[in-house]
Amino acid sequence: MKTTLTIFVSGSKGLKEHRLRLKALVNNLNGENRLKGCPVTLNMFSYVNLGDNQSEYDDFIENKSDIAIFLVEDRMGEKTKDEFLLATKALKKTGTPKIYVFMREFKERTPEIEEVEQLLNEHSDSYYVEYSNLEDLEAKVKDRLSSEINALMENMGESPKKRIRNMRIWTLLATLLCLSCLVLLLTHYRLNKEKVTLLFIGGGSAVSCLEEQFPEIGNVYDYENSICIAVPTSSSWPIINSDVMQHHAIKNKRSTHLFYPVCLSAMDADESMFLKMSNRSQFVNKGSVLSYHIGDDYLATYVKNTYHNPIIDGKDSISIRELAALIRDASKEGVMIFTTEVGSGTLTYYQKSLTPYDVTISKEALGERVDKFTDLTPRSIIRRDESPYLMLGSRFYVAKEVYKQGDCRSIKILDESGNPISKSIILYFAGYNVDEGTSFWIPDEMVEFLQKMDPRFKDVIKDNRIPRENERIIVSLNNYLK
Repeated sequence: MKTTLTIFVSGSKGLKEHRLRLKALVNNLNGENRLKGCPVTLNMFSYVNLGDNQSEYDDFIENKSDIAIFLVEDRMGEKTKDEFLLATKALKKTGTPKIYVFMREFKERTPEIEEVEQLLNEHSDSYYVEYSNLEDLEAKVKDRLSSEINALMENMGESPKKRIRNMRIWTLLATLLCLSCLVLLLTHYRLNKEKVTLLFIGGGSAVSCLEEQFPEIGNVYDYENSICIAVPTSSSWPIINSDVMQHHAIKNKRSTHLFYPVCLSAMDADESMFLKMSNRSQFVNKGSVLSYHIGDDYLATYVKNTYHNPIIDGKDSISIRELAALIRDASKEGVMIFTTEVGSGTLTYYQKSLTPYDVTISKEALGERVDKFTDLTPRSIIRRDESPYLMLGSRFYVAKEVYKQGDCRSIKILDESGNPISKSIILYFAGYNVDEGTSFWIPDEMVEFLQKMDPRFKDVIKDNRIPRENERIIVSLNNYLK
């Protein structure tokens, strides 16, 4: 059964960043699919992959593509038009490729735009989708590719909704099983059996930042009546979502041993991240996600001391452009590149920053020498045989044992203006609606944790309640402290 969708992107060579953004989008979708257990893989190609031979493009569009995406700014060039006509001919003959045309929004209808419209009307059932900027293009392409993935899953014998529901059920069951085991351990080892257990979930940079910024918290992994589990940020959103939807009515009478999830994240969340299992009105009727900005981090690559390259020798900082060149050299020279987990805030920042420089961080783009931090251990071959490596981390995200033993050095990453590329470190947790929707309720353990970080919370949180000032899905508590 087919589990791969092959995509060809057509458009003028001047739309370089558009193609890079879409390539990064496809890599992110593949990462999300792997995390969800979805078997579908997307492969995206353009002239960059196929060389300068037009016959290769034509053969690829006509015989190998499942989807053809056409990017148009204000007009469709002759080569793009020829590729469009070839795709429509193949579509009528074989049923593929499916055609999507994305056109930049226009202020006035020009003859060139009318020509594109006429071309679409005459030669296919397609229509163009307007986009306002690159972010809007990404969102609209993602929406359509997600629909194609769902359709392919449905053809595999299971409807997308049912498959997603089943995946959620199995994910929830697996999570509950793990949590049940942890509860048994807590029951065995902890004397106080009445407290809610704080479940810290998230990335390494957030944990390290929290411990350094707030020494009174101590070691997060040993924090009283809590558990800390390292997972990519994107995997923690559904857990908080589920907590708001399922436990909103328990208020301060939550049952013994219930877990209260707290996401430690190096990623700025948008509302859609918490709406995977509900709609907006359902969510805000039950609660909101409360956020607290605890500090900032900056990107830093860690380079093995024995690896020498003119770009980095004698430097403690390099530009993002130089890092892109370093990664290209590394992939050619057999240098290992270690990254954080797919879905982590740190890797997301790297990919967003490197995309304008033709660099995509993935095994597909850079080869098999891309791997995760977890494989950089004292016993790993990469350390014992003196092979060179780069770790794409941050000030707070590093393989600590390797760094502390002096195996590598840190190099700060700067933007084109010479400023460090920074990311926010944020806590996300559930606030449940109480008092007829005028307040958020949070448990004693979270109140105590917040007050240890900032004593001003004693003036904000009264009787476990925080005033509810709006009906947003994400509410920043930093605004309450100003």
